[in-house]
Amino acid sequence: MIYKIVIFLSFFITFLDASKDIYKVVPIVSSNPTAGTGAGILGTYMYHFDKSSSPSQAIASLQYTNTDSYNIFLVNKLFFNQDKWQSNTLYAHIFNNSEFSVDLSDNPISIIPDVINPNFEVTIDAILEQLLYMFRDDIYFGGQVFYLDQRIDARNEEGEFFMRSNGIESLKRGGYGLTFSYDTRTKDEKFYPRDSYWINLSFNNFPKFMGSNTEFYNFMLNARKYIPFGKKDDVLALQFYGQYSSEDTPDGALPAMGAKNIIRGFPIGKYKARFLNSAQVEYRWRLKDTSFRFVPFFGYANLSGGSKGTGENQNRDSNNGDYYSQGLGFHYILSKDYQLDYRLDVVYSSDDEVSVYATINQAF
Repeated sequence: MIYKIVIFLSFFITFLDASKDIYKVVPIVSSNPTAGTGAGILGTYMYHFDKSSSPSQAIASLQYTNTDSYNIFLVNKLFFNQDKWQSNTLYAHIFNNSEFSVDLSDNPISIIPDVINPNFEVTIDAILEQLLYMFRDDIYFGGQVFYLDQRIDARNEEGEFFMRSNGIESLKRGGYGLTFSYDTRTKDEKFYPRDSYWINLSFNNFPKFMGSNTEFYNFMLNARKYIPFGKKDDVLALQFYGQYSSEDTPDGALPAMGAKNIIRGFPIGKYKARFLNSAQVEYRWRLKDTSFRFVPFFGYANLSGGSKGTGENQNRDSNNGDYYSQGLGFHYILSKDYQLDYRLDVVYSSDDEVSVYATINQAF
């Protein structure tokens, strides 16, 4: 009943306010056979910090799932001083009641059952602040600081076994990093790029003096290319995303695919390894001059390196391998001035699972 009320009120507020371009409130939905089904509400505020800069965006969202999990996100993406400066701010509070099945039929130890059903609780508080400065046309350089508090508690014996065998443990960690960005998007393309590059290189360090039990680091590459295709508003979008972590990276900081963006269709955190290479492509096709788009997409990821980490028995080697997902997105253009989309993605993954996500903005 609560889900129905949230969805009805969200749609009512959104389309009642359809003549305005600044405030939007929409329902958000996620459904995956492993992660469960969730519904919530998201509000976004599109604004200009100054008249000479690109539009900025603030987002607040709350979602609850049928696994008694919930999450809260606050995000602000700010452009100012003629786009000379960019600021990205994130706060997240996540409570995840994880319960799923693990196939151990190939395990040579006979006393271990073929299938276990681990159950454990994960509570995460995360804060990120990134600041970038454009020192040449389209070229930005800057840095970020972040802090994460992750608390994990097993709720059954199988959960304790799964946590021990994978080196999953509670941890607090802070870190800092440097970022190089090449961004050719114009001011009116920030939320729907049509003919541009957007490339980010980041190096992040997690030292002991900022709370980590052991020092580790990672390197991330996020490269995107947007190509005009077909009619004026149609776009072929391409992305490569890679994340590479040092040997002592704890399980909670390993590259993880999934959720709504990096290879849709996989519960975030289910598959992890030290090295993640992924790519996805989608064709954003607008239906004539209407407010609707249809977006077929395909994604591929490879995990390798397992996990060495600091856990005594830590081992994610079984996650090494290839994964893919494919699907179709249905978009409604909430604001043509800002090119702000509300999207519903239906995804089929190599895990033979069908997932559904409803949220705002493009996937990448």
